[in-house]
Amino acid sequence: ADTTDESVLKSLGIRNFDHVIVAIGDDIQSSILTTLMLKEVGVKKVTAKAQNDYHEKVLLKIGADQVVHPERDMGRRIANNIVSNNVLDYLELSDEHSIMEIIANETLAENTLIDLDIRARYGINIVAIKRGKEIIVSPQADEAIHLNDILIIIGADNDIDRFEKKMND
Repeated sequence: ADTTDESVLKSLGIRNFDHVIVAIGDDIQSSILTTLMLKEVGVKKVTAKAQNDYHEKVLLKIGADQVVHPERDMGRRIANNIVSNNVLDYLELSDEHSIMEIIANETLAENTLIDLDIRARYGINIVAIKRGKEIIVSPQADEAIHLNDILIIIGADNDIDRFEKKMND
C-alpha cells in the first residue's frame, strides 16, 4: 500500500491500531509523510526508523513517539564485540550508559565481588552472573567469580571502559 496516501491509510483502518511502526528504508520523504499522516489520523503511538540524526529530529517534531536507528545501533554493538575479546554483547541505554556482557578472565577468576570491589573502584555494577545454565541475579558480595563466567554489568561507558582495560592488563 502507498502509505503516503491518506485515503489508503484510512481504507486500511489504520486509526484502529494502537501502535504502528514506520520502517521505510531509504525514502526519507515517504517516512516523514507516513509518520505525519499516521499521527493525523489518530494512531496513538508511532515508532519510526531514522536514517540519521536530522531525520530523527524531523520525525520527533512531526509527532513520532519513538525513533530508532537500527543500523547505527547494530554497528555500535558489533564494534564493541570486535574491539574486545571479552565483550559478548552490548546494549546502549543512553549516550553515556550501557549494559554489557563480559567473560571473566584469569584476572577476575577466583575472587569474590567484595575482593574485587568493582562498584567502588569503577562505579559499575554487576547485575547478574551467568554460569553455565545458572543465572545469579543480584549476586551477593561473597559470590566468587569463576573463569569464563559471564558478567552482566551496567554503568557509565567510560567506567566500563576503565574496568575492561584493567581486566585486560
